[in-house]
Amino acid sequence: MSKRNLILTFLFASLLLVLAACAAPSTSEAPAPADSGEAAAPAEEAAPAEEAAPAEDAMAGELVSPIPGAACDTETEPAGDPIVVGGSLSLTGFLAPTANVHRVVGEVVTDWINECGGLLGRPVEWMVLDDQSVPENASANYERLTTVDKVDLVMGPYGAANILAGAAPVGRAGYIYPTHTNGAPQKEIGDYHFPSWQIGGGAATEEEIFQAAADPVWDALESTGALPATAFYVTNKFPFTMAFTKAAQRGGEDRGVETTEYVEYDLGTTDFSSIALRISAADPDFIFVGAIGLDIVNLYDAFATIGYEPKSIYAAVPSPGPTMALGDAINGLMALTIYENHPPFTDNPIAAEFTKRFVPAAEAEGLLSLVETQAAASMGAWQILLSAVNATGGLDHAQMKDWLHANEVESIAGTLTFDGFNGYGVDLSRVMQVQDGNRYVVWPTDVAAPDVELVYPIR
Repeated sequence: MSKRNLILTFLFASLLLVLAACAAPSTSEAPAPADSGEAAAPAEEAAPAEEAAPAEDAMAGELVSPIPGAACDTETEPAGDPIVVGGSLSLTGFLAPTANVHRVVGEVVTDWINECGGLLGRPVEWMVLDDQSVPENASANYERLTTVDKVDLVMGPYGAANILAGAAPVGRAGYIYPTHTNGAPQKEIGDYHFPSWQIGGGAATEEEIFQAAADPVWDALESTGALPATAFYVTNKFPFTMAFTKAAQRGGEDRGVETTEYVEYDLGTTDFSSIALRISAADPDFIFVGAIGLDIVNLYDAFATIGYEPKSIYAAVPSPGPTMALGDAINGLMALTIYENHPPFTDNPIAAEFTKRFVPAAEAEGLLSLVETQAAASMGAWQILLSAVNATGGLDHAQMKDWLHANEVESIAGTLTFDGFNGYGVDLSRVMQVQDGNRYVVWPTDVAAPDVELVYPIR
């Protein structure tokens, strides 16, 4: 075992001993993930050092409903046949470290809504099928869920390719399709698609969609008064990360930032030694990495091998748990985010209650025990689904679709609308930076953590 793995194992074991008293295992009936042969992400600190206090309503003793604006009836037990929400998730395979976050969120939310009297007075059941990180499996899973199992509702999978693959059978069955991480917003799904992680809201073209996500990165850097002179771009050959990286490159060059190199690598790459050497030789002022899953972890391992420290670095959508487990090495790392565990986000009573529930559930599973973008986006997708059912008073998908197109949904990450291309009505792209081991939104300023500013350069 490597020195790094020994350290992570020690940290994980220590944290479990400290928090064992408050760690409650999930009681959902969803199947547990099969052993994929890859280690679970080590558990991390449950919250930043300056942990946000729960909102007053959540502390008052009355349980808040996960549905925005709805009452929580803790006096009435849900009765009748369960309302089954079906979903396909990558419980195994290379997407599993992040996809299992979305599984746990589903378990937390269904337990929570059942404590509040259920949905339409009926209990809610979360039924998850493993697609093994394979898009074809995701498609087959949704075909089964909608035509064989005949679930009442569906929740989208994790990952752009899987979401696109699952859309066709869901659309044929006439279901609404809430998604939490559609990494291909330029690929039109249909008017039944309702995303919670909204990128490029109102944009009409692929270039505009991803420019909306990339511009905040440059705006944040520019706000420091020391815009990078040079930038190195490297990306996974994944639809979202490639488009995002190219948009970042356009944005940088428009601001006069010189491109030192642009590199693409194959999906599933684990050896980043040659890329790390190329970055080290260029020693750019800024590195933009179109990273997904464990890419940024593997790149930092390669940096450590050659003793290189970046001046500034941004990762697109890295797996949160394994990334934060790198500890001090990633101080200064920036990433795309829509939510972090600090005010003003945690001022929302639903967000405060969700944090209270998710943290011990994730810690018990060996996942990052912190509400960040992935968990928040997943919670937002459930808020979309539950709000539509609650507002229409039934399970008629045509009525729910019409209601969502005509109304807003208040998610814990912000107000969502679905009147733009592919259902993206707003843009929630924000910049997160790791500082002293904590995750903070640093841009834009209206949602930035109090008294926290972007650090640039980091060496």
